[in-house]
Amino acid sequence: MGTMRQRSEGTWELTVSAGRDASTGSYRRVIRTVRASTKRDAKAALSELEVEVRSGRVGPDDVTLAELLERWMEHLRSKGRSENTLYGYRRYIERDLVPALGSTRLSKLTVLNVDRFYDSLTDRGLAPATVRQAHAILRAALNQAERWGLVRRNVAKLASPPAQPQREQQTPTVEEVRLLLATAAEIDALLGTYVRLVAATGMRRAEACAVQWGDLDADAEVLTIRRSHVAVPGTRTDKTTKTRSTRTVRLDPSTSEELLRLRSTLPAMLRASGQYVFTSDGRLPWRPDTVSTRWARVRDRAGVGSAIRLHDLRHWQATQLLDAGVPLPTVAARLGHASGATTMKIYAHRTIGADEQAAVVVGNALDNP
Repeated sequence: MGTMRQRSEGTWELTVSAGRDASTGSYRRVIRTVRASTKRDAKAALSELEVEVRSGRVGPDDVTLAELLERWMEHLRSKGRSENTLYGYRRYIERDLVPALGSTRLSKLTVLNVDRFYDSLTDRGLAPATVRQAHAILRAALNQAERWGLVRRNVAKLASPPAQPQREQQTPTVEEVRLLLATAAEIDALLGTYVRLVAATGMRRAEACAVQWGDLDADAEVLTIRRSHVAVPGTRTDKTTKTRSTRTVRLDPSTSEELLRLRSTLPAMLRASGQYVFTSDGRLPWRPDTVSTRWARVRDRAGVGSAIRLHDLRHWQATQLLDAGVPLPTVAARLGHASGATTMKIYAHRTIGADEQAAVVVGNALDNP
C-alpha cells in the first residue's frame, strides 16, 4: 500500500513500502516525485509504482545527499518548522553541504567522507561552532533518512566534528547597560526605547520587534509577549514565540512611563492596538537583523567592546534576577523558557550562591533551638 502527498501545484510525492531489510529488519521505502495535474493522475501513478515495486522492477531509493536534504527540508516545513530556522538550515546546506557532498549517493556516504568534510570546513577557517552546526544538520537529515528506510545507519553519528570550546557568558555590568541605554537614546529615541524594553524584560530580539501597542497595559504596567517577527528573504511575517506560548511580564515604572511618552507623541492611527511599537513606516516592524546592525553602532559608540551582543541584555536580566534571589520558576517564566530546567542549564553558575544561602538557612534552623 502506498501513500501520496502534494508537494506543490502539479507535483506529488509517492511513497511505497518495499518490505523489510533482511539484514537490519527496518522497513524500506521507494519514494518518487512525479508531475500530475490532478489527484486522479497522481493516484494512477501511485498504482503503477506499487505494481513495479511488487514485481521487483523498482527497489528502494538510493538518492543523493542533495535530494535527501531537499526532502528533509520539505518535511520540516510540513511539520511547522519556522521559516527563520529553515532559512538558517538552507544557508548551511547550499553553502557547505551540497557543494562538498551533494552528489554522493546515500549508499556511498561513509564516515570517512563526513570526517573529511568537517576537516575541509576547518581548513577554510570556519569556527568549531559553525562546523558543528553543519554536523547537526547532516545528522538530523540522516536520522530522518534512517526512519524513512533510505539508509541502514546514520554515518554522521559516528563522525567526529571538532570540539567546541565553552563560550564564557558575556554578561555586561550594570554600568555598561546604563551606558548602552544612554548611547542608544542619543542615536535615536525609538532605538533607546527598544533597548530599554529588551533590558527591562529579557525578551528576545525578534519578540521585541513584534510588540504592538495592544500588547501594552500601561495602567497595570504589564506587557504581553505574544509573537515573534520573522524576516528572511522572501518572507516577512509574525509567528508564535520560540516556545509557542504567550507570556505576561511586569514592567518597572520607568520603562512603562517611557512607553507611554512614546505613545503620546504618535498620531492616533499609529497607536491603535494593531500597530507595531517599533516601526519605520507605520506598517511593518523593524527587522531583527537591522536591529542587530544598529546595536553594533550603539556598542561601538559606547566603547563597551564587540563581545557584548544585544542578546546579552537577556543574560543580564537573568543574572540580575537570580543574583537578587528571585525564584527560578519566576525567572524562567519571565524569559519565556519552556521550563525551569532550561534556565538552570544556562545559568547554573548563578544558583550556586543561592544554594549556599539555603544551606546556611537550614543549618541555622537545625543548630539553634
